[in-house]
Amino acid sequence: MRVLLWCIAGAAVVQLGLWYFGWRGGFSPIFYYFLRVHETHGNALLAMVAVLAFLLRHQQAPLALVRFAGERPWTLAALAFPLLCSGSLQVYEAYPLSMDEYSTYFQGQAFAAGELRGKFPPDLLDRLVPGTFQGWFFSVSRATGEVATTYWPSFSLFLAPFIWVGAPWAANPLLAALAIPAVHGIARDATGSQEAAGWAVLLTLASPVFVVTSVSLYTMPAHLLCGLWYARLLLVPTPRRAALAGLVGSIALTLHFPLRHAAFAAPFVLWLLVRPGAVRNGAALIAGYLPLGILLGWGWHAYVLGLPAGAGAAASAAASAVEQAAPAVAPPSGTSSSLVQALRSLGLPAMSVVHARLAGLAVLWTWAAAGLVVLAIYGAALSWRSSVTRLLLAAFGITLLGYLVTGTGDQGHGWGNRSLYGVWFVLPLLAAIALARAPLEGSLRGLMGWAAVLSLVLANGLRLLQVDAFVERHLAQVPPLARAPDASRPEVVFVNVRSGFYTYDMIHNDPFLRGPRIVMVLGTPRSAESLMAVRFPAYRKAEEGAWGQRWERGAGR
Repeated sequence: MRVLLWCIAGAAVVQLGLWYFGWRGGFSPIFYYFLRVHETHGNALLAMVAVLAFLLRHQQAPLALVRFAGERPWTLAALAFPLLCSGSLQVYEAYPLSMDEYSTYFQGQAFAAGELRGKFPPDLLDRLVPGTFQGWFFSVSRATGEVATTYWPSFSLFLAPFIWVGAPWAANPLLAALAIPAVHGIARDATGSQEAAGWAVLLTLASPVFVVTSVSLYTMPAHLLCGLWYARLLLVPTPRRAALAGLVGSIALTLHFPLRHAAFAAPFVLWLLVRPGAVRNGAALIAGYLPLGILLGWGWHAYVLGLPAGAGAAASAAASAVEQAAPAVAPPSGTSSSLVQALRSLGLPAMSVVHARLAGLAVLWTWAAAGLVVLAIYGAALSWRSSVTRLLLAAFGITLLGYLVTGTGDQGHGWGNRSLYGVWFVLPLLAAIALARAPLEGSLRGLMGWAAVLSLVLANGLRLLQVDAFVERHLAQVPPLARAPDASRPEVVFVNVRSGFYTYDMIHNDPFLRGPRIVMVLGTPRSAESLMAVRFPAYRKAEEGAWGQRWERGAGR
């Protein structure tokens, strides 16, 4: 009963927060949209699930699933992988929806081609890479047309072989499938209980943030898997495990933005340095970090800044005639690739940042399995004396604090709380501790078993429907982009970035323009027509609307 009451009270507080932030505004348009449209439905459903689970709590059928998850995590991973692949294809349409996804995907395409950067015709650069994103998501050379992402490259390197074989949609489902036994392993290590490991796995799968993020093209599944292995290796440190943790940490540090891992790793490093064997373990940890940290961190950052025009000079693109009439779009918070730039913004957070982080905590609730946050708090209270619990809570808190003092706004695009996703596994782990310590004769296990099963079906179902509808509506803004390109009919699509919602994000191109479709910023209809007459004389206009124009080789009137 107490758990049910806390779930209802939490849902009420979160709903009041959603109403307040929805009334107040002040966020990026996409974050504001999700708060107003998606989160209220998710919150109401979780409250309903908590009530249904309470009514069914005396029926113990879901506990068989907990036992299965505890005994067969790799079997669950094998079952989850094709289902997540299907979601990536059918729900997400294997489409890099946000610029965070597209920029790393673009770089992965370049790596798959054996190159460090893409290359566009310099005179078309502002049409192929909107000036708004030059210097933020992409570093460009205005002299040579070279283009590379400003994000650090580990995730793009991971994507490259999947892109090379034509299956980029399988990358994150694979990482998510591997995270399932990793969650199982760290829960079993922390508690010594196979039942707790089963609870941790089931509550992870029942949380929409895990499922939906796993079918996207965000770097978040890689952050989650690296965080799991980093923590697991250092919870029982030896020189060998510390060196392996450093290797995993160097990958996490260079996935795309170093602050995420730096904040997460800080309490583990400090804890390692005050334990016996600190010198040997610390040296091994540093040795593990150095090779890839230097190559993929400092080396990539130097390479990006070394492009002839550099990221800093890209601001001149703002004066481009292509986008003079287009509205400005503020870059999302956290898009900088440099830890130095993040540290420069250290200081007391503005109230807008505080509001953004509070809204992010509300989203953390609405994208979890029903009762997960309540049980996580209960588990933390039960196991507070454990060094494992304190370490994990410190990692969670420092990550949150890091974004509070270095952030400049909300997360923009994203499913659930992206900023905390790399350390999100702390919640199901602490909830599993609470359930493993609950009396066997009580009904708490039955309640949470049903909450997990109902969330697995209903909460995930709702979120997948929301994402599917959002992706479809987004692509439908520019009808040609909602259709797969035809290799036998090359086309140029001009997007009117002054019309629609986040249409800037729809300017996607192969790094070397090898595909049958080229997408450009429209500018004005007359300027597009003049460009086509000079650069693509064999193309004819096939479609036109408020969304822009489509030109096809040999087509038209």
